[in-house]
Order: sequence, then structure tokens, then C-alpha cells
Amino acid sequence: MFSKLRRSFLGFGIISLFVVIVYSNQTAGRIIGQNIEQKTDQKILEASETVRLYEQIANINRVPVITCIDLEKTGRLLAVGGDDCIVRLWDVQAKGFIRELQEHLDWVRGLTFNPDQSRLATIGQDGQIKLWDVQSGTLVRSLKGSVRGTQKILFHPNGSQFAVCGFEKNVRIYDAATGNLLKTLETHGTSNKAIAFSPDGSLLAVGGRTGVIRVWQTSDYQQLTDLKSDGRRVHTVAFSPDSSQLASGGESPFITIWKPTDGTLLQNLQERPGKTFSLVFCGKTLLASGESDNAIRIWDITQNRNILTLLGHTGTISTMIYEATSNRLISGSFDTSLRFWTLPADSAPIQQITATPSTTVPAKSAEPIPALELELPATPSPFAEPFKLATPETPIAF
Repeated sequence: MFSKLRRSFLGFGIISLFVVIVYSNQTAGRIIGQNIEQKTDQKILEASETVRLYEQIANINRVPVITCIDLEKTGRLLAVGGDDCIVRLWDVQAKGFIRELQEHLDWVRGLTFNPDQSRLATIGQDGQIKLWDVQSGTLVRSLKGSVRGTQKILFHPNGSQFAVCGFEKNVRIYDAATGNLLKTLETHGTSNKAIAFSPDGSLLAVGGRTGVIRVWQTSDYQQLTDLKSDGRRVHTVAFSPDSSQLASGGESPFITIWKPTDGTLLQNLQERPGKTFSLVFCGKTLLASGESDNAIRIWDITQNRNILTLLGHTGTISTMIYEATSNRLISGSFDTSLRFWTLPADSAPIQQITATPSTTVPAKSAEPIPALELELPATPSPFAEPFKLATPETPIAF
């Protein structure tokens, strides 16, 4: 009796397992078919340029990863920093490197142009803060940071000050003209590398290891609020163009949108497969996120949807800049490449698009990286006249 009952249960189990397998296969087939159909309906948006450093830098033994970029206001010069201690200036129009700035002794972690494009500030893991004359490429001032491992540097929108943060519990505010330390602000925790001034200049936000973003008002640098997320490390923050919203991303599976003045959580963007290392607003409603899964995602924050995916990088997207005049996104990656993406209008229809880069800037391996010799132009813009190129005398340092 017991034996018959056991055989009955065993038979029922086998039949049930067979039914589950058949149903699962049918369901999977329908899902796969849906995915294929969706992919064939997707639009392809090609990147306008791909700049691979190994093709552009002659006489180099190791190609540097890219950790920071910034574009001067006229859109002519792009500053690029990486782990080989060198800052390079890329001529966006001529499509070539025109100068190397070689004074840092360790990984260049951050750089920023001041609003009138006369100065470039750089910061390295060596703890050095350096201010460069953009026109001549000469070092104007060198400041010793408080600790090694400084991570980010950023000019205030009016150009009068710059802020520095890194592997300590403080963010430091310096006078841009003299280099004097003006303020030392205590953050929520050590290891801060997420920093942003609001576009209107009224707010400063800094976050890091603890996952808490501290916000100050810049008129007197009094603390306004702490934005408390899920406790995971924050890698990047970005203000909206009207300064009313702050986006944050990092180790958390969500990108969070805040009201920075009072700490109100406005929304969490959909879960992504990677970690977020860079954020930038691309107009009023679009937000770009650079991820550790090698993808850039464009989000419509009014719809809480990922409407565009930029594919092509083969490493973490560490840094991004948005150029509003041309509606173009510039990205730098650990894969040692720069990529330029022309985006759809801010009012683009809500649909998933996959973008892949196609055009590669021709290699210039036969020529060394030229240095730059300039005569001051008569026009207000320092880049109104053509660049004069010469061969650099200083070898590349590692």
C-alpha cells in the first residue's frame, strides 16, 4: 500500500515538473520574441566622434585611463586628466591634442575651467592644487592640499572661489585670485568625491562614503540640510539647470532626485544594472548617467524613464560634460577613450533608443603631441585665432 502511494506521488511529481518546464519554455519563448521585436524597432543614434588615446598619443608606453574632463565655455578646448599624472588639452575643432601640462606627481583626479576661461584648476592624488594660465599653458600657482588623495575641484559659477574635497572630512573653499583658504566646511564623513555648485551659485552639495549629501548656502556657507539616502556610497551629484533639483548616484541601485534646500526626496529613478559614476543634466528634463556597466543612460525625469541608452564604451564611464549650445554630451571612460554624442531634443518622444558610436577620429601616431605657442588675439575670446603648434621638449612622465 505504502509502495503504491509513493509511486503515485512520484508519478504526479514527474508530470508536474514536465508541465512546469513546458510552461516555462513557452513563456521564455514569448519573452525572447518580445525582446527581439523591441530591438528591431529601436532607433540607432551614432556618436559623432570617438577619440581613442592610444591613437592620438605618440611615444607612449601605457595609455592613461580618463578620470576627469571639462570643456571651456567657448567649446574650443577640452581638458582631459587621467592616471599618468598629465593634463592634456584637446582642440575640439582641430581634433588633436595641443598641449600637455606636466606638474602633478600622481593621478589627476579633478580639473575645472573658471567661467572666463583664463584659468584651469587641476588637482591630483598627490595632494597638489594647481592653477594654469589657459592662454600660455604656464603654471600660475601651486597649493599644497591638506591631505594626499584630493579628489575633486570645482569653480563657483562667478569664478571668485573654488572648492576642493577628497579623502578627509572637510571641503575647503579657496579664493581664486590669491589661493588663500577662505573656509573649511565639515562634511558628513571622509572620502568625499561628489561635489557640485548649483548653477545660480547659491548652493554647494558634497557627498561621499557615508551616502549622506550635505548642502550649504554659499552666501555664508551655513549648512542647510543633509540628504540621507540608503547609506551606500555616493559617487556623483548634479544640479538641474534651474538649481531646484539635485540628482545623486553611486553604489545604490537607484538614482535619486532631491529638493536640495530642504532635503525632500522627489523620486528614485528606475533600478539599473551598474553603479553610477557620473551624472549631468542635459537640459531641463533630461539627465545622463554614466555607469559601471559601460553604458550611458538618458533619463526623462518627468516620466521616470530611461529613454536613451548610449553604447560603445568598454569601461566605466567616469566623467561627462554636456554642451548646451550644440546639445552634445562628451564622455570619458576607463577604456581610455573620449566619445561625443549628439542628443535628441529635450522634448524627444518617450521610447527606448540604443545609441552606438561609429566615427573614429583618424590616428596621428606618426606625429608627437605638439606643444602650443600662442600670441594673444585682439578679440575677447582667447581662442579666436588659429593655434601654432610646436614639438614639446618635456617627455611624458608616469
